[in-house]
Amino acid sequence: MLRLSYAATFTPRLKSAFLQRRCFSSESTRRASDPLRILFCGSDAFSCESLRALHREHEINKGLVESLDVMVLPPRRTGRGFKEIKEVPCKSVAEHLGLRIHQRETFRGWTMPEGTNLIVVVSFGLFVPPRILKAAKYGGLNVHPSLLPHLRGPAPIHHAMMRGDEYTGVSLQTLDPKTFDHGTVLAQTPSPGLPIPANATLQHLTEGLAKVGAEMLVQGLRDGLHVPPYRDAGWMAEKLDGEHLVHAPKVGKGESQINWLEWRPSDFERFVNIFGTIWTHARNDKGKFKRVLFLDAESVPEEDVIGREEEAVFRVEVGGEGMDVPRTVRLDDERDVVFVQTAHGAWVRVRKVKVDGKTTQMARIGLREFLRV
Repeated sequence: MLRLSYAATFTPRLKSAFLQRRCFSSESTRRASDPLRILFCGSDAFSCESLRALHREHEINKGLVESLDVMVLPPRRTGRGFKEIKEVPCKSVAEHLGLRIHQRETFRGWTMPEGTNLIVVVSFGLFVPPRILKAAKYGGLNVHPSLLPHLRGPAPIHHAMMRGDEYTGVSLQTLDPKTFDHGTVLAQTPSPGLPIPANATLQHLTEGLAKVGAEMLVQGLRDGLHVPPYRDAGWMAEKLDGEHLVHAPKVGKGESQINWLEWRPSDFERFVNIFGTIWTHARNDKGKFKRVLFLDAESVPEEDVIGREEEAVFRVEVGGEGMDVPRTVRLDDERDVVFVQTAHGAWVRVRKVKVDGKTTQMARIGLREFLRV
């Protein structure tokens, strides 16, 4: 499958978006602010970009960002048997920048650093309680990677890609004292948003939106958008007026399970780009179902599908029960690939798989125990 440069398809649109954004952020509209003593709350790679941007602004403009403290969550146990202890990426970035770090799993019983007048939350995971917000003169801001109120919730980038949305964007909002993602939208990517390239991976899209969000945050502070009274700059709310709003909850392993009844080749490709792998259960030659990971999946035209024809039986969950779905499979020994027929008769090419209990194998070898003539 042809892989276009992500930067080539994404970056020009980002520059255009910010040129439009600055048309509404002229010198005459800026509001005076006290020097900001910021408590930054972050965790993952998306939040790290905003932290770096705030630190750069602190270095060159202490009249705007006077000080910067960082709050992160404690490390988590991960991996097989939960033996590995993993720190959040934001902590290592804060350490590298020489910033003071507060590592806590709750705000309960904690007092902010003296003089803190603004809280900035980016992909943090904890709700900032009213007690903390009220203690900061300017309350709190949040960088959210969606066009709010569309895709409120902790996983908007995943869900935008899973839904096949054509556009996405970033919103800078105030922190609501009662509910996640219900603040005033102070800045938002201009309509219609930023195009999501068909070949975008989750990592590339996240990196691109992180840069957009970091610049939007700093420009918003320069323009004094954090200073009341707030002005609602969101356009998506009006567009979605009267429509059912889509939430973006956390994603789990179930979202990357192959839906043999509905998925077209483009769905296979997109979900591999989101999750890295997709999985299914297949029935082996002993009649038992085993979990199989597809490490890749590529749409191919029917005229390119060659090789001997066999059949595999996969399982999909429907209404909490398993349904067996037979699919035609063709093995191309010469090119060492497997072609699998999807819903509606189209095809995907699979090169590598991983069967539970085994190492990664070429699909032609790994799927052998699941095939029948």
